[in-house]
Amino acid sequence: MSTITRLPRVTAEETLALAAAVALPSIAQGPVARRPYAVRLAELADADGRAIRLLARLRAEHGEGPLLVRVPGRGWVMLPLAARDVRAVLDDRDFTPATRAKRGALGHFQPDGLLITREPGLRERRRALNDQVLCSGFAPFARVVEEEAATLPRHGLLTWPRFHATHWRIVRRIVLGDGARDDVILTRQLDRLRADANWSDLRGLRTDVFNAFRRRLAGHLARAEPGSLAAELARARAAADVHPEGQVPHWLFAFDGAAAAAYRALALAAAQQGPADLRATVLESVRLWPITVTIVREAVGPTGWDVPEGTTAAIYSPYVNRAEPGDSYRPELWRDGGGEWAGVPFSAGFASCAGEDLVLFTAAALLDAVLRERSVRPSVRLEGALPAMLNHFRLNFAVKAA
Repeated sequence: MSTITRLPRVTAEETLALAAAVALPSIAQGPVARRPYAVRLAELADADGRAIRLLARLRAEHGEGPLLVRVPGRGWVMLPLAARDVRAVLDDRDFTPATRAKRGALGHFQPDGLLITREPGLRERRRALNDQVLCSGFAPFARVVEEEAATLPRHGLLTWPRFHATHWRIVRRIVLGDGARDDVILTRQLDRLRADANWSDLRGLRTDVFNAFRRRLAGHLARAEPGSLAAELARARAAADVHPEGQVPHWLFAFDGAAAAAYRALALAAAQQGPADLRATVLESVRLWPITVTIVREAVGPTGWDVPEGTTAAIYSPYVNRAEPGDSYRPELWRDGGGEWAGVPFSAGFASCAGEDLVLFTAAALLDAVLRERSVRPSVRLEGALPAMLNHFRLNFAVKAA
């Protein structure tokens, strides 16, 4: 008979502290689409740093195991803080990634997406399709990255809006083909739906925008342009209930988040003496400044902990990614298979990011193309213990031709 572990419950005062330091800043900044003004306020307030210090203090006071938090009107939240518990949650299929809040949010633009699929069997079939398409070979994408990187400035100032626009052209070409390169309307429609998704199910579906987005996306997918993920999707065999085309909005959404990771990684690479391992640098960027601040799972069956069904496990990435590896730049964590705990930059377990290798390939290729012909100097100094937050909206680079 397996042992069920009882968890320490935090006090009412600690619950309020967690709400103020962890939950509210994350919600304010936008869980699906970042709000620049809120990110700036969080940066000024050192919000991530405060949250990390609070969790470290609670771990010291309550012990290594997860903490149990009662949230009025929302049920129980479990906070895993130690590496072993984070791994255990992410490996346990009785903790589904398709939480109620996530389904309410992502349903605004990807109602058939893998990430919010709860049904047994269907989730596995959708995962198999994602794995098949997203791991189909990256060679055709190197040309896309090189061509778009060449449009970035070789002199003057590289800003986030300029980098972001270039990255979106790369994403549209990789996912949908060269014919989608300049379709900024598609991106704006997705951005509008993502802004609504920040409110989860508190805001109704913007049906007109969603339908227009879906029609526009379908037109690109119908071309199945050679050398794109759309072509691989057209070749894949999947049952009708898998909704292959319904997986694509998440690829666009997740790929866009990788833009911030690549931009911060450029700052890390520029701060190094000599050549950098760019894939490891991107992984360090995501470890130190996670794309997904809070990884959430929902208990749908018996677990190894004494928690009721429906309990939300919330893994606060800025804390767990630094608690054991530390705050400094450590690319060696990712070399030669690693071997040392390095957090969960792309989640982990059965619901880990299916596109991790594609994102890392694209981001590393982009950094290589930028750095090969330019010397870049970031607007911030990154040495020693790195800040808990690096605001990509305000980060820029002085650029000179190499």
